Amino acid sequence: MIGIVIVEDEAYIRKGMVLTTPWEEFGCKVIGEAKDGLEGYNLIKKLRPDIIITDVSMPVMDGIEMIRKLEGEYEAEYIIISGFNDFNYAQQAIKLGVKDYLLKPIDDDDFYFTLKKVVKVLEERKEQTKQKDRRLLIEEGKTLLFNEESYDNNYDGRKRYVTKAVKWIEEHYHEGIAIGDVAEAMDISESYLSRLFKKYTDYTFVEFLTDYRLKMAIQLLKDHTIKVYEVSEKVGYNDPKYFSILFKKKMGVTPMEFKNNLSDEKEYKEVDE
Repeated sequence: MIGIVIVEDEAYIRKGMVLTTPWEEFGCKVIGEAKDGLEGYNLIKKLRPDIIITDVSMPVMDGIEMIRKLEGEYEAEYIIISGFNDFNYAQQAIKLGVKDYLLKPIDDDDFYFTLKKVVKVLEERKEQTKQKDRRLLIEEGKTLLFNEESYDNNYDGRKRYVTKAVKWIEEHYHEGIAIGDVAEAMDISESYLSRLFKKYTDYTFVEFLTDYRLKMAIQLLKDHTIKVYEVSEKVGYNDPKYFSILFKKKMGVTPMEFKNNLSDEKEYKEVDE
């Protein structure tokens, strides 16, 4: 839900908006209300709403001053409602990034149209942020996967088993392996290796193996000629559908979406150059 705070000194207008607007139809919820700019300023900093609907002329602190005070401290979308058809107010509001300036008495259709428009702006911004973060993830190679060198490798006789197990994974991840295979290769019990692995890596064997396979898959997906099912087989998954489920669970996108993002990013860079 998109959080909304209403700042309006006239109680009947404020309460009327809170109680009569079908907020849920717009994916919104009123999380707070204030009777003047100063109260609104403090409430907004505390509740951090997505949209702020505010009057201009109010006691203690007016709406324009409240927005100006919040500028640089907090980012939100603003809708101004006012009884003053004053160009100076509107000009100041626009300079401060206010999306719309509505005059009282407020027409329901105009207000709903404005609210819908602002909600759309927020949704598009969130999607853009998600896409940007995804591009950065791909560009910088900052996957949400483990670093196989991150476990404590200081001297400890038992740690040598974990070190050997990690090396075994690196050499056999493309095969259908299980912890029992590794334990047998090192001549220790499966349960003992399982406990050591969790103790020194903070991962279960399966988690570690899965993350390593996905890490290798990411490298393979950078090759635009390779098919997703081929990547799946190369990292030890005979079932491409299962591979895709695991990949999306960890990365937030399917292997194909990841691959397409890489292609889009490459095209963007080529055009930019």
